[in-house]
Amino acid sequence: MIGFVVAMEKEAKLFLETANIKESLNIANKKIYVGSFCNQEFVLIIGGIGKVNAGMSTQLLIDKFQVDKIINFGTAGGKDPENQHVGDVALIDKVCQFDFDLSEIDDVNIGYMQDFDLTYFESNYKKYKGNKFILSTLGTGDRFTFKDWALNDQKELGATVIDMEGGAIAQVAYANGVEFYLIKVLTDVEGSGEESIFKQYYDNVKEVSDLIPNAVKELIENI
Repeated sequence: MIGFVVAMEKEAKLFLETANIKESLNIANKKIYVGSFCNQEFVLIIGGIGKVNAGMSTQLLIDKFQVDKIINFGTAGGKDPENQHVGDVALIDKVCQFDFDLSEIDDVNIGYMQDFDLTYFESNYKKYKGNKFILSTLGTGDRFTFKDWALNDQKELGATVIDMEGGAIAQVAYANGVEFYLIKVLTDVEGSGEESIFKQYYDNVKEVSDLIPNAVKELIENI
C-alpha cells in the first residue's frame, strides 16, 4: 500500500477528487483518506506544514497502516532560474535539512545527521523509468522566508528546490527502511523575474496544485 504525505489540503484537493475515496478518518488531529488511485490502494494524510508535522505523519502511516511506499507530493520553490520554470515537476534524488546545524560544536558540515552519518537522504528515484520529471536536490527547513543565512546554506548544500517537509519525511522513511519518493511542483522560482517569490507563490499555487494528479499518476505508473 502507498502512503501519501501532503502538507496542505489545497495541494491534495484535486487528487482526492480524482481518486476513489473509500474512507476518511481523523487521527491525532490529522485528516486521513483511504482509497485507490491508478489501481493502487493508498492512505493519504494531510500532515500540516513543517518538519515535525511531516515526520509525525510519516511514522503514523508506517506504524498504523503498514505502508510499503511513502510518496510526498506538493508544491515547492525553485532556486535555479536558468533551468527551472513555474509548473515544472521535480523528482527529488536526495534531500537535506539546511536548518539542521551542529557545525559550531561538532565540526561537521551544515545538515549533517549524526545518527545516520550522512547529510543527504537518497530517495528511490532510480526506480522511476519515465522522463517527464526534472531531477533535483531538495533542501528542507522550517521557514518559508529566505534570509541571507538560509540562502547561503541552501547554496552550500546544492539544493535547487526548497520546501518545509521533505527532509523529515525522508529521514523517517529511511530510518524505517521504507521506500520513498518526493515530487514537487514549482510555484515560484527565485530570480526568474521581477516578481517576488511570495507573489509568485500566491499567484500560482492553485494552478500549480492542479498539476499534481497527473504528476502522481506518472510516478506511480513508472516505478
